[in-house]
Amino acid sequence: MMQGFGTSVRVWSDPHVAKAPGVRVPVVEQRKILRALYRTAGLTRVRPVLDMGIQPSRGAPFNFSGRFVDDHVAYVKQARQFGLRTVFPGPVYLEDWMRPNDPAAYVDWAMAMLEHWRSRGYELALYAPLNEPEIARDFPAGWMHDVVLQLGRRLRAAGLETKLVIPDDENPKDAYERARAVLDDPAARRYVAAVAYHVYRGNVGDMIRIRQLAARYGLPLWMTEYSSESYVSWKSALDWAEKMHTVITQGDVGAVDYLWGFFGDWVETDTMVSIDFDGGSYRGFSLTPIYWMTGQFSRFVRPGFRRVSATPDGGAVLASAYRGSGKAVVVVVNTNDRRETTRIRFAGGRLRGPVTVVRSSERERWRRLPAIRPSTAGFTTTLPPLSVTTFVAKV
Repeated sequence: MMQGFGTSVRVWSDPHVAKAPGVRVPVVEQRKILRALYRTAGLTRVRPVLDMGIQPSRGAPFNFSGRFVDDHVAYVKQARQFGLRTVFPGPVYLEDWMRPNDPAAYVDWAMAMLEHWRSRGYELALYAPLNEPEIARDFPAGWMHDVVLQLGRRLRAAGLETKLVIPDDENPKDAYERARAVLDDPAARRYVAAVAYHVYRGNVGDMIRIRQLAARYGLPLWMTEYSSESYVSWKSALDWAEKMHTVITQGDVGAVDYLWGFFGDWVETDTMVSIDFDGGSYRGFSLTPIYWMTGQFSRFVRPGFRRVSATPDGGAVLASAYRGSGKAVVVVVNTNDRRETTRIRFAGGRLRGPVTVVRSSERERWRRLPAIRPSTAGFTTTLPPLSVTTFVAKV
């Protein structure tokens, strides 16, 4: 079952966003960006990135102010007005004083932070203990197991129903090893909500292996981060549409997240919404190819839809299909530099009415095309080069 599409987020006040010490995005412009992401593009998920510095040394006072925690709580409340549903914050790096042989110290920190979210009026349903533990000083599988077990018990003792998204690792191979260490223990497994990984490395075989692990325990599988510095044009960025297709159809993930929903334009390729800053002052924003490609999926394949088999699933034309809310949705990616003609047939059910068609390509952005009136055998369509086309039919 599909659970949505989303991004990570650094909040409006974070200096990283503008690469400047003071960041100023007017509230009216914030709302425009949130509307573009959640209401117009149909994103429903966010992973708030918690930075180092909440507790600079063990035993020191906690600093939850501003971008460390409080602005994240405010962002989530703000974005929920536009359609945000799924929230799972997590630290991008651990504090320097945290050690792999002392999971209890981390658990103390995490409990203080999660209880602060509750005190600010937002009790978290989900939490990701650590972004890319293999990259973050290679915190081992045993540490992840102990954190899940100890943190889960502490959460329940405190009256919090928060469950954990693990291991959120850099690639499916490393994610498999850490996830297995947790899931093979039924005492720890009860606190896990979803298995998550990124796709900066690895192959389809690694995706299949972790897919089988998640399926063994009946847990959702999510791909929670990817970006590439090579996405400098529509043609190069089409790789993202291919990756979405692959992780959904071969990895069988139910959720797909790009890296940033918005970021300053000093980051050329890692974001859906690129904000123009003069120092830290807001000047406007633009939408990147990643935004338009993701929307070809996220606007139509809604949470609760189920993926169904589709062919072709290889070569230059990639097709994935979904059903839900009385609709059939087919997303077709033409990875070729030339036009391709393909035939689409809906098996096992009768279509009711015309098929709507929306397409993005080098020269088109969510272009609404004339509806197709299929015969009982389906219809034939021509796909422009380097395009993503979404077909929606009532069934």
